Amino acid sequence: AKPIDRFDNPGARLQGVLVYALGQKRLFQKGYGGMLHVMIFWGFCVLSIANLTLLIRGVAGRTFNLPLLGPDQLLGAPYNAVKEMFLVLVCVGVAMAFYRRLVIKPKFPEPSMDALFILSMIGSLMLVEILFGAAEHRLLVNEKSEFLTWAYPVTGFLSNNLLADMSADTLHTLQNVAWWVNYALVLAFGAYLPYSKHLHVITGIPNVYFQNRRPYGELRKLDLDSEDSTDYGASTLADFDWKRYHDWYSCTECGRCTSMCPAFASGKPLHPKKISEQLREELVEHGSGDVMLALALKNGGKIEPSEDGSPPEGLRMLMDNVEAVSEEALFSCTTCRACEQACPVFIEYVQEIVDMRRYLVQVEGRFPQEVQRAFTNMENNSNPWGIGFATRGDWAKEFDVKLMSEDPGELDLLYWVGCSGSFDDRNKQVSQALVKILKAAGLRFAILGQEEGCTGDSARRIGNEYLYQVLAAQNVEVLNGYNVKKIVTACPHCFNTIKNEYHQFGGEYEVLHHSELIADLIAKKKIQLSSVDPILGTFHDSCYLGRYNNIYDQPRAVLQASGMELQEMTLSREKGRCCGAGGGRMWMEEHGVKVNDLRLQDALELSRQPKVIASSCPFCLTMMSDAVASKDMGDQVQTLDIAEIVADALEAPKNVDTEAAPAEK
Repeated sequence: AKPIDRFDNPGARLQGVLVYALGQKRLFQKGYGGMLHVMIFWGFCVLSIANLTLLIRGVAGRTFNLPLLGPDQLLGAPYNAVKEMFLVLVCVGVAMAFYRRLVIKPKFPEPSMDALFILSMIGSLMLVEILFGAAEHRLLVNEKSEFLTWAYPVTGFLSNNLLADMSADTLHTLQNVAWWVNYALVLAFGAYLPYSKHLHVITGIPNVYFQNRRPYGELRKLDLDSEDSTDYGASTLADFDWKRYHDWYSCTECGRCTSMCPAFASGKPLHPKKISEQLREELVEHGSGDVMLALALKNGGKIEPSEDGSPPEGLRMLMDNVEAVSEEALFSCTTCRACEQACPVFIEYVQEIVDMRRYLVQVEGRFPQEVQRAFTNMENNSNPWGIGFATRGDWAKEFDVKLMSEDPGELDLLYWVGCSGSFDDRNKQVSQALVKILKAAGLRFAILGQEEGCTGDSARRIGNEYLYQVLAAQNVEVLNGYNVKKIVTACPHCFNTIKNEYHQFGGEYEVLHHSELIADLIAKKKIQLSSVDPILGTFHDSCYLGRYNNIYDQPRAVLQASGMELQEMTLSREKGRCCGAGGGRMWMEEHGVKVNDLRLQDALELSRQPKVIASSCPFCLTMMSDAVASKDMGDQVQTLDIAEIVADALEAPKNVDTEAAPAEK
């Protein structure tokens, strides 16, 4: 498998385990299903001590207890009381799980006999523990041993009401039976676990520890400069790193990833859960022990392909043999990270999807036909529309915006306009609004004009890594040539790429999204907004601003300061639904139900229909505008960027007469 370092920053990794694995933070956000899992998981953690004690008693005798945990010892009574509370919670959690799967029958998790079998085993283990504890309590009572009765709220109740008349021999027999049943269940559970989705009991916590600690928006860079490099993406199991293998074996099969996937929701063949399931099956069925051993012995190397160029012996071309990663499924992905955000064990999907796209695009030339036009346009004119690159700065001429090439003097920042803000007529209005705000704040800024190129975000995420690297290297050369330190942009895709990925080419800059800058200007009273009547609106979160860069509050603060009465859609912030344009989907045809239509429906389902759908991304603005137009609702709902809303609310600067006033006569 490929080398990957997931052993850095152990402090942050341990904190992640405490918060997300032991603390179950993501599951607490999942309502009924999450709560029952938390009850079972925490119960298992507490009861593992009790079960270990029970197993040792088979050898050491039924009176054995771990240090300090005996009924008359310091921690014995408190622990037993807590243990019995969790025994009840686990039983309740198991009952809730059965009810959910057999009665409620949600779409996710999908029906599973495996899950029902495991739940039965868990419930049986709890009942056996209760039975053993009740017999132990009755023996303590009969033998007049010293113990605190409040430490046995459950087993004490059963003991007093069901076992009071039993003899010591019968109670000992009951304990023996309970011990053997428990022992058999533990052995059966351990033997069955590797073949069950519940293997995540073992792999889940390590997977949380090994989660990605780099910026989510940073894809790995392919080494395309070396003549010896053969890394053009992923096509077989040998092309993935060990963390991908660990991900597949950590999948809980809960379906939360797929339930949040906008492509799946709109009827596309992408199914994140099945990606993990089917690649895990591929690893077992066609990876085999010999192949996996060979990969391990390569220590980061690759098994060489056969002489005819076919995949290495024992491995198959994944995209042609595994349905979940078919060409159509892979290019359905918007790279929105909703699946990753929902996953309780931090499985990473975007990187592996992009890696498989890279192979299809760069080696086999397989990608949606319409994408070729965008590639060609980016190659020839450094923008996906193919408009002449020399006209990139024309929109700014009437606003007296300075160019870096004109030596504008000392600057506060560079305004990176982006392709949409430079060439798309609708998004040019956003560029003009941001210029108005920057000037109102008295900031010294300039643009690159025709020296600015496409950042390459779409090219990279579609899979054309070579084109991306050419565009990125050119932009970094220009930026470094002007010694640029601080950049603001209205495009989250440009923002993410320059901030999180250009360092791979030597580009180190302070990068702000315009929502961050505007929020700061308002907070510091650098710009003044006039009082207006509140406008009922909602805000659509950009995936590359929110889930990728954790910017949620600033755009909302800007809108509220501008007089908007905000309603939150059900799917908002971390759970926000994608507009459908990310991952290069902006340049692909969409058939059937469209993701942006689903997103518009989210807004229209609010208790009061919003007058404005605000966004902070040129792609989102385009997609939401198209959705509104397709429903012929332009006279009812406006789609605006936050910069346009702020620019309209700006107070006109007061004229200050610098001449002395005439003296009174």
